[in-house]
Amino acid sequence: MNYICRIELEDIKPAIWRRFSFHPDITFHQLHETIQEVMGWYNSHLYEFEINGHRIEMPDETGYAFSDEVGLNAREEIVSSHLNKKNTVFTYMYDFGDGWSHRIKLEQIDVQSDELTAACLDGERACPVEDVGGPWGHQNLLEILANPRHPEYEEMREWAGGSYDPEFFDRDMVNEGLRQSARALSPKLGGTKAANPKAASEKKAKLTKRELAKHLKGLSNEQLIELVKECFGHSKDAEHSITVKILGGDATVDSLFAEYRQKIEHLFFPTRGKANLHVEDAKKAIAEFEKLTGSEKRAAELRLLYIENGMDFAILHDYMDGRLLAGLTSVYAEVIRAVIRDKNGKLHKEMKTPLVKIVRKASRIHDMLHATLQQLFMQAGYDDRGITSR
Repeated sequence: MNYICRIELEDIKPAIWRRFSFHPDITFHQLHETIQEVMGWYNSHLYEFEINGHRIEMPDETGYAFSDEVGLNAREEIVSSHLNKKNTVFTYMYDFGDGWSHRIKLEQIDVQSDELTAACLDGERACPVEDVGGPWGHQNLLEILANPRHPEYEEMREWAGGSYDPEFFDRDMVNEGLRQSARALSPKLGGTKAANPKAASEKKAKLTKRELAKHLKGLSNEQLIELVKECFGHSKDAEHSITVKILGGDATVDSLFAEYRQKIEHLFFPTRGKANLHVEDAKKAIAEFEKLTGSEKRAAELRLLYIENGMDFAILHDYMDGRLLAGLTSVYAEVIRAVIRDKNGKLHKEMKTPLVKIVRKASRIHDMLHATLQQLFMQAGYDDRGITSR
């Protein structure tokens, strides 16, 4: 049996899409890697699937999604267990900073096929450049590349690799990549023994959530307490997760906010050594904080802090490259998306003043950055008073 799906990037015109087939008994992590190959991404960011009310994501390095009760482990969940009806639509989010949302539709279930290797059947247009700043950044890049007289043309052309063609799509090239990765992207059908005792031992050492739950039920209260205490001291991530789960409340969130605020500031302006750009590390820290606390408001405040620090870096060093430009744009877009989701609520009102401040500050740094942020600001339903003056 094979599934045939159509995947399309949302908020992009003209459409960037692919039609591809794959075996339904692969894991969602294998589906993620298949999509990366089919679309043309570089597999350098986090991801998650939303399907039938479930969130399926890449777990942390310990092998399970410790800090999120809802998220399912993409390495354990089989696609056919969640997707088995024709015309089912689900989403795939890649890069929480840029926010690339993909709409996937199961168009056909081919019960006659026994092909294990995924294949790209059709598609149009090139995948966006990684870290370009999401749909808005992609559109700005296209406008610049279409105009050789644009003042940013040479800079952005070089940043995009020198030969980026938004209309390019080569199905044969995609399928060659899928063939080279066929073994890793094929379903594990079982029935095979480990090649050696060491491999078998390593396989047994991996604990699933189901096995963990079964084991925990057999422990006494004292043993459970000791286990949690030991996990608490194992790593900073475990400490944060347990703190939020047990203490909760605004005070805990505030404490974590202060810690992550310091971390983000340090990534731009370390206390020792030269200031340096750690754009992706700062974005990951914000995503980590939001996942731990579930506080969209405080995460938005951290994103504003990220933008402020990035702009201060640009002013201090008289520096703005494509990577920093894309980072500032994508993070501002994340705040705008949060505001749009809460248009009639408190967040929409509280964010207006700092968002205006950032747009006005951008006007002193970079023309394209200012124009992009101004456009995003207007999309949130705000008026343009206070942001158009230069």
